Amino acid sequence: NMLLLSLQMYGCRVVQKALESLDYDDLCELLQEFDSYVLTCIQDQNGNHVMQKCIEVMSVKAKDAEARSGEVGLSISMAQRIQFIVDDVLANVKTLCCHPYGCRVLQRMLEHCVDYQKTATLDKIQLCHKALLDDQYGNYVIQHVLQYGRESDRDSLLKIIVENDLLKLSRQKFASNVVEKLLKYGNSYQRNTIVRQMLRVVTEGETSQEGVGSSVLLLMVRDAYANYVVQTAIDVVPEGNEKRMLLEELKANEVQLRNYTFAKHIVAKLGVK
Repeated sequence: NMLLLSLQMYGCRVVQKALESLDYDDLCELLQEFDSYVLTCIQDQNGNHVMQKCIEVMSVKAKDAEARSGEVGLSISMAQRIQFIVDDVLANVKTLCCHPYGCRVLQRMLEHCVDYQKTATLDKIQLCHKALLDDQYGNYVIQHVLQYGRESDRDSLLKIIVENDLLKLSRQKFASNVVEKLLKYGNSYQRNTIVRQMLRVVTEGETSQEGVGSSVLLLMVRDAYANYVVQTAIDVVPEGNEKRMLLEELKANEVQLRNYTFAKHIVAKLGVK
């Protein structure tokens, strides 16, 4: 019984090996045993590895077969064999994104699924971008969205970051990783928009009264998490006005930065820019 094996520590490794080794017809037969048990497997510490492997192996086989044969639409018909897994995941997308094992399955879907399944996954995740951004597991799914998703997904996340206070999000352990990933995988406009938010001067009446008259950037450099966002910006933002103003603001305050524990790496970067 494949289901029972999949839920066992060593059994799940045997099943994963079988998934990697079997030919397509045998694979399809094996997959049928998981119908109606997708969520049981995903939420299990062993079974989730089997679901990840099902998605990876079948998606790669589907893409390879179409590439080799040149037969348009072959990958779609082959990928239909794991549609029952995709459907069950997408019916529970927010819950699974915030689950320690479910988030891994979503990441594999974004990496491997054929285009129509990947698009459906991105559409569902986009409905809960804001909730997932600073979740301890959901943030990993959002990081994958930024890497493997569409321009519209990155635009959606940029809008959320700008509207919900770049400084606040950059100071959060999980959300700061998302801001870094947007800088890494965003286009020039998206990167420059984040820099413009960094250069904004904090004014009276903002939710936090801290740092009034200072740039957001100078508050970020002294924070344990936000300083990494600044470091990433220095590395990836394209040459232009925003990059120039970012470096000028940091260099103008270099003496002050030397007093902050978390700004030391930034001061070092300024020396080579």
